[in-house]
Amino acid sequence: MKKLFVLNGGAAVKPGNKSAFLKIDDPLSTFARGGINTGDVLVYDAMLKALAYDQITNVQFAHAADEKLWPKDDYDATVIRGSNYLTETVDIGNVIPLLKKLKGPIVPVGVGAQAAKYKKLELPKGSVEAWKIIADKCETIGVRGVYSAEVFNDIGIKNIRIIGCPSFYRNLRPSIEIKPLDPANARVGLTLNKYLSADYASNATKTNRMQRALIQAVAKRSANRLYSQGEREETLAIFETDEAKQKHIQSILNKYHLEGDKDVEALVSDRMQAFFDVDEWAADARDNVDVLVGFRLHGNVIGLHQGIPAVFFTYDSRIRELSTLFAIPSVEIEDYLPINLERIFESADFSKVQHVYRLNYAEYYRFLTENGLNHVLAKPVASPPEQALVKPNLVRVDQSVEDVTGWFRNEVDFMTGEIETLRSRAWNLELKLREKTAPDAKEKLAS
Repeated sequence: MKKLFVLNGGAAVKPGNKSAFLKIDDPLSTFARGGINTGDVLVYDAMLKALAYDQITNVQFAHAADEKLWPKDDYDATVIRGSNYLTETVDIGNVIPLLKKLKGPIVPVGVGAQAAKYKKLELPKGSVEAWKIIADKCETIGVRGVYSAEVFNDIGIKNIRIIGCPSFYRNLRPSIEIKPLDPANARVGLTLNKYLSADYASNATKTNRMQRALIQAVAKRSANRLYSQGEREETLAIFETDEAKQKHIQSILNKYHLEGDKDVEALVSDRMQAFFDVDEWAADARDNVDVLVGFRLHGNVIGLHQGIPAVFFTYDSRIRELSTLFAIPSVEIEDYLPINLERIFESADFSKVQHVYRLNYAEYYRFLTENGLNHVLAKPVASPPEQALVKPNLVRVDQSVEDVTGWFRNEVDFMTGEIETLRSRAWNLELKLREKTAPDAKEKLAS
């Protein structure tokens, strides 16, 4: 029996060890406590489909210090499910005792750096030590892109393969064929991300304002749908009823300053989906959308691996390096221009995606093979790339003067209103502070 030990898998595994899902019996109580990123489940699911093991045991990083959870029996391999482990704010030093104890190779699959912009990272000491232990216990570490490889290089780790994310290869095929797209009539699938700031947005204001514009554009087509990728309020809005449902819908509309927009309200209320089973999520995208757009990485990948075209909106290091690595058309939020879906789809160049995928797949195949992992990938039809792509495949849309002028006029009006609101709040806080520190402050101000 071939046994696999997984670190940070993060989901339940179906019989047969080929599919991952979230075991959620009561979505309302589960999501009342907080959101769950179903994109992580997609990554794990894609790894399971590629690897061939009869028995799988998982321990989360958060529980890695608990020796009772450490494997007692022998196992054939250890893998780490890829995620945003290279950050200045996450220290995985608590995993070090387990890493030292584990026998044989420890193979990370799709590790990535997370930052608002490409920059040199000052990783926590615990993380640096942990990754050096891991690097010494494997042939190569599989990373998401060029930036992640550079972060490892900065701490002296050089045995790296740039493989992207395993979710891109979920179909297990050495090539993909991107389906043709009718810009005027395509059914669009949208994913949102309500938590874009700090390490997750190079400019939070631009990112959220462009996300708002994208929501409005998608909502205008009645055949379009919205996918919740584990966001708390969105998921609750799907499973709640009556007043509770309306409360969550209004909260979502308020977040994006879209109160009173009936098209967006109908999109959120009637055409929003959430899936805890990756197979079901993939099937829904296959049957109901012709193109995917949005602000969640795996919200696009769920279609891309099936040949459904997708356009990324790039706002942080992770989205930028992965869309670049696979030559996927992307709209850069720093350009901060109006959104016209039809023109974006007309201008998006998918010609490179199929070719680049074949090269990256070959690198993924080589990575799994050289690390001694049992896998079921078909043999590549191309050779690995000589070097990874570093130039993004940006979508360039010809904008009319009227469109750009109108966009910025509306944005300036909004920003002016926000500034006035902030000034008013600041003044009210100042008055309260004065009242607290000087009881007779009102009298002094009046005199």
